[in-house]
Amino acid sequence: MEPIFFKPLYKNVIWGGDNISKIFNRNITGNDIGESWELSAHPSGINEIENSDFEEKNLLELFNNRKIRKDIFGRICVEMEKFPILIKFIDAQNNLSIQVHPNDEYARIHENDSGKTEVWYILECKENAKIVYGFKDSVTPETLLGAINNIEESVQYVSVHKGDFISIPSGTIHAIMSGIVLLEVQQSSDVTYRVYDWNRLDKSGNPRELHLKQAFDVINLSNNNKICNYEKLDKNLNIYKSRYFNIDMINVEGLTNEISNKDSFYVYIVIDGNGSIKTNNYYREIEKGTTFLIPANLGDFSLIGNMKLMKIWI
Repeated sequence: MEPIFFKPLYKNVIWGGDNISKIFNRNITGNDIGESWELSAHPSGINEIENSDFEEKNLLELFNNRKIRKDIFGRICVEMEKFPILIKFIDAQNNLSIQVHPNDEYARIHENDSGKTEVWYILECKENAKIVYGFKDSVTPETLLGAINNIEESVQYVSVHKGDFISIPSGTIHAIMSGIVLLEVQQSSDVTYRVYDWNRLDKSGNPRELHLKQAFDVINLSNNNKICNYEKLDKNLNIYKSRYFNIDMINVEGLTNEISNKDSFYVYIVIDGNGSIKTNNYYREIEKGTTFLIPANLGDFSLIGNMKLMKIWI
């Protein structure tokens, strides 16, 4: 047993930039990298395993190996149909579309996929950065069509800052706007319904596809703004609990001893700073942007250095 590291997957998109390369000191070609998938077993992008000792070549193969699933992913995951989460960095050089994601039932019936509840942690952002989060209070089921037709005026624009943590339940109309780099933790799903795309054209000069019928089906007008700033809260804190995944923030100042959990794997992401991870027979330096998985049966391990980490488990 040793911590498992994966090779990032980069996505070229119309709204992407080059901040992932700059912030995490990565050698990436292109100035339109909008997403770095750090941990995914979804068909839209599967991360390869970086550790050379594993016969399995990628996360999907590792999860599908029934002989070792319990040891690696924990008791909770034994009967799961698929790996439950997807983690990515997002660089919004320009506005993303105003969009919405379906719940589990709708996605299963119409998309053969999971629903998509997600959370964001703002890593960097420009001054006066904003996101779109929900509609204004005046929008009701009866006025939703008119709100869609005048969507730039009917949505809420919410100011965000470095360190903000935002919950985006399925059914919430939302958009990441320009000048924001964030970490996204979500259900393992790749279903997005575009409602509005700022009259933008794709590389072929055509308007990007919208999905208005599906969006009307899944929009939940009761979802409220749920933003908290971790920087103003306690150092080590559970900041999110749900039936899909849980999140802690961990501050390491010198040495922090941890132990794995036989019920679930842990995923750690270095949000800031640098240091190392050490077990009885394993040592590796880690830095800002490093993502790794702690197997359920790993046992004791230590985090050493000065760094802030996000810890995710099921």
